[in-house]
Amino acid sequence: MEIRQLRYFLDIAQTEHLTQSAQNLFVTQSTLSHGLRQLEQELDIQLFDRLGRGLRLSQAGAAFRVHAARALQEIEAGRMALADMTGLQSGVLTVGVIPTFLHTLVPAAVAAFSMAYPKVNIVVRDLRAGPIEEQLVEGLLDVGIAFHPTQREEIETEPLFEERMQLVVNRAHPLARRRSLAVKALAQVPLAMLPRTFATRRLIDDSLRAAGVQPWVRVEMESVEGLIDVCRWGELACIVPERAARQAPDMQAIQLHSPQMVRHAGILWRRGASRSRAAVEFAALLGPENRLTGGRSNI
Repeated sequence: MEIRQLRYFLDIAQTEHLTQSAQNLFVTQSTLSHGLRQLEQELDIQLFDRLGRGLRLSQAGAAFRVHAARALQEIEAGRMALADMTGLQSGVLTVGVIPTFLHTLVPAAVAAFSMAYPKVNIVVRDLRAGPIEEQLVEGLLDVGIAFHPTQREEIETEPLFEERMQLVVNRAHPLARRRSLAVKALAQVPLAMLPRTFATRRLIDDSLRAAGVQPWVRVEMESVEGLIDVCRWGELACIVPERAARQAPDMQAIQLHSPQMVRHAGILWRRGASRSRAAVEFAALLGPENRLTGGRSNI
C-alpha cells in the first residue's frame, strides 16, 4: 500500500468524482483510476459503489476512510517532526476554523505564521464546530479553533477566551440608543438569526429560554456577516459575537444581560495525537496574551 494510493482514495471520497479528483491531485484520470483499483485489489474489497459517472463510498470504504485519514495525518506529523529538526523548512499545517473566527481571530495569526515559516504550507478550512471535531478525530485536521466544552471525548481543548453575544441594530432602530438590554426585552423584537444547526444559535436559544422568551425569528442565514448586513438596511436586529460586532462600526452593539450570553473559545486537539511544532507554534499565535488576536482572557 502506497501513500499516494491513500491520498487518491481520500480525495475521491470527498469529491465522489474521478475527473474532479484528478484535477485536485494533478494526475491523469487513468492514473487515478489505476491507483484506486490497485488499492481495492490489495485490500480485496470494493471501496466505492459506481453510480453512473460518479462514485459513492461503500460501507467498507466509509470504515476505511477513517483509518486512512488518520494514517496520513500521522505520516504528515512525522514529516513535520523532521521539519521541526530543521526549523520548519517544509510540511503542511491544516487548521479548521468556525466561520466567525475565520474573519476575526485567525487572519492575523495566519499571516504572522506564514511570514515566520514561509516554507510551511498552511491550509485553513471554514467549518462548523461539529465538523471540526469530526475531522480532528478522523485525522483530517492538525488543530481546530471552535468552542469548548466539546461534544466528543476524543477531543481535548485549550481555552482561549470568553466572548459575549451582543444585539446589533442599525442606528435608526428603536433600540439604537440603548447601551444594554435585558434578554427578556427581546420578546417582541424581530430577529435575524443563525440556523439551529449552529452551536452559537443553540447557545442563544438556551439563554432566551432561560429568560422565558420565545424569539420572533424573521430571517435565518448561515453567515454572521450576512446577518449584520440584513440588519444594516431594515428593522431587524441580530445576536452576534462581540468580535463580529466590532467589525461593523456603523452599527450599534448592545450588551445583553439577565442572563449574559457567553461562549468559550478554545483550541481543539485530537486527544492522544502527536502535535507538530508547526501546530504548536500556530496555536501560540492565538493565545490571549498575543496582540495579534486582539483577544482578552476575561471579557
